[in-house]
Amino acid sequence: MADLAEDLANWMGNLPDDLQKVPIIHLAIPGSHDSCTYPITSRSKIAPDAETAILRLRWLGCILKWVMSRWSKTQGFDASGQLQAGIRYFDLRIATKPNDCLHFVHGLYAAPVPIVLHQINDFLNSHSKEVVILDCQHFFEMDIDDHIHFVDMIFDTFGLKVLTCDNYYMKHLSLDYLAEHKFQVIVVYRLKHFKHPFYPAGCYPTPWPNTTSTKELIQILSSDLKRRNNNYGYISQFILTPRKSTVLKYVFGGNLKKFSAEPLYTDKMNWIESQKPGNLSAPVSSVCLAPEY
Repeated sequence: MADLAEDLANWMGNLPDDLQKVPIIHLAIPGSHDSCTYPITSRSKIAPDAETAILRLRWLGCILKWVMSRWSKTQGFDASGQLQAGIRYFDLRIATKPNDCLHFVHGLYAAPVPIVLHQINDFLNSHSKEVVILDCQHFFEMDIDDHIHFVDMIFDTFGLKVLTCDNYYMKHLSLDYLAEHKFQVIVVYRLKHFKHPFYPAGCYPTPWPNTTSTKELIQILSSDLKRRNNNYGYISQFILTPRKSTVLKYVFGGNLKKFSAEPLYTDKMNWIESQKPGNLSAPVSSVCLAPEY
């Protein structure tokens, strides 16, 4: 394992032969939560996923966006930096932006979608044994034409690297199989009533713990993991979710890094290390990268 840690950009390709044959749904894969929020600043515009309560406070102007930026940014690395650090799962919220391209969002507009997709593709071009999971979790103010455009953008960017979903059987999808067929991109598209060639939400359940307590978080994750369906992927969200009261309490000195990243680090690593590869306890682990300000 020491060798894997020394070369995180190639950790999948450097796994032992026996793990190369394990279905990818039974490997623990590090991910980032609300991915691609790295460029958010106090100057970012409010996005369509912002809560109604936030929209009512627009009159606060730059003060509101300063507070929002401290609780909306979930990592300091761009997509290239995350991939170099070993991240292989991206949790994505996509929205239209007036007179602009599609953007990733988390309360505020974040990175442009085309830039991020090209960063990921550039990485995959130079790391042929690495595989990424793009989990399109939420969509905002997107009509059918926008979805068609987004799907076309994915194929235009990644081409034959994209693994399409012909059926829901996933146990043959080992790293060996994906490398043999030159597949490097698995897309999860969580949208009903829109025909697409990707994996549906049911193939990668992602229960939200929605708690501010580390003890309760670990209990929920451990309990849910035992009940997972081993025929599909599974996402463990090792994150704390701040309440409105949390933000108000730490409005001037707090941010998401101090609340949800730094305090969790030791417990998160201990919990991940307790898991074993195989069909009983190996989640796709969606973890929050510590933002850098």
